[in-house]
Amino acid sequence: MKTLVTAVVLLCHTLLSAQHPASVTDIARQYVDTLAAPGMHGRGYVQCGDSLAAEWLSAQFDRIGLEKLDGNRFQPFSFPVNTFPDSVKLRIGGKDLRPGLDFITDPASGSDHGAFNMLRITLEDLSVERKTQTWQTLEGRIALLRFPATTNRDSLALFAKLAEEVAQHAPVIRQGGAKLTWSVALEALPHAVIELREGVMPDTATVAVINVKNRLVPKHDARNVFGVVRSKKRNAPWVLVTAHYDHLGQMGPDAIYPGANDNASGTAMLLCLAEWFKAHPPKANLLFISFAGEEAGLLGSSWCAAHPPIDLQRVKLLVNLDLNGTGEDGITVVNAVEQKKIFDKLVAINKRSKDLPQVKPRGPACNSDHCPFAQLGVPSIFIYTMGGVSFYHDVQDRPETLPLTKFDGLYRTLVTLIQKLK
Repeated sequence: MKTLVTAVVLLCHTLLSAQHPASVTDIARQYVDTLAAPGMHGRGYVQCGDSLAAEWLSAQFDRIGLEKLDGNRFQPFSFPVNTFPDSVKLRIGGKDLRPGLDFITDPASGSDHGAFNMLRITLEDLSVERKTQTWQTLEGRIALLRFPATTNRDSLALFAKLAEEVAQHAPVIRQGGAKLTWSVALEALPHAVIELREGVMPDTATVAVINVKNRLVPKHDARNVFGVVRSKKRNAPWVLVTAHYDHLGQMGPDAIYPGANDNASGTAMLLCLAEWFKAHPPKANLLFISFAGEEAGLLGSSWCAAHPPIDLQRVKLLVNLDLNGTGEDGITVVNAVEQKKIFDKLVAINKRSKDLPQVKPRGPACNSDHCPFAQLGVPSIFIYTMGGVSFYHDVQDRPETLPLTKFDGLYRTLVTLIQKLK
């Protein structure tokens, strides 16, 4: 691991030694390529992917010259997580399906192995009157859930809950949509749960051969990463620049989730900003935080907010960066209504520079690492780019598919905004 980190540090030092706005996208692409490379294992919970990324980020902070915070580069914490270190296999109708493309395991899936006759289960079969009979009929089989197609969130939540209930009794196959979206779970079900991409299930299939083996890790050690740029001004307030570096990891060795846009792109933006402000200290103190555990439920930022490394009363603004890899349609600013003065500044900056197609406001949303701090009253915004590719929580979110269309423009906008804060 040290050899990999050293090589990357030398490469990035060469690239960044002459950094200027016109070259930022090229530099960012080097960061994204490294963070989303196969050797990072999706920056998740198999093969120590998130730990490798944390060490790499620490080396970058050292190279840039960011100070440690009270002598600390890391803020450790831990949580349980369900993982899939071994190959996940599924055969239906005599055809081997592709993990990550044709099917995924539910993040909370348990283990099952063997050939199972499929039993089609409908909503009626799960009614109170028929459940007992359904459980008896399912013994030794795999449940093929046939629920109505819907985009209604409440219905989808109900269907997911029912799938978990069935998985208490038997392995489960459920029909998904055209796109398979994976996630992270902190617990495991008694049986395997598999989601199929729309159109891959043969109508005549009666048998499924599965091999799913999960490993529930009761205490996964993770780390937030800190870096500081001090203002020359005495008693200056703090500005926090944050981005999560973790992603989903891998579903066995055959389905790696690189996470180029989510969130190698935001991490790249954080590093580029750190490089600039180390050379051009602003009027406020800057604390750069790379969070772990975001994909597992904002765990790193929640831990940091509950155990703040600085006095949060002295934080003038938190700027969270997530999904910064496109921009054809501009940017969205979450918490724009609550932080109207900051939003108006962003609009004014862009009106002069015309770097971004639009700066769009959005109300509060607990959808990234700004949320735990905003809930404590810390002035916080979250910026993500719009348009371009739509790969998200899937195996297609790779560096080669990420355009970084308006990365330069967003970078210049953020530099201008942060420079004005005092």
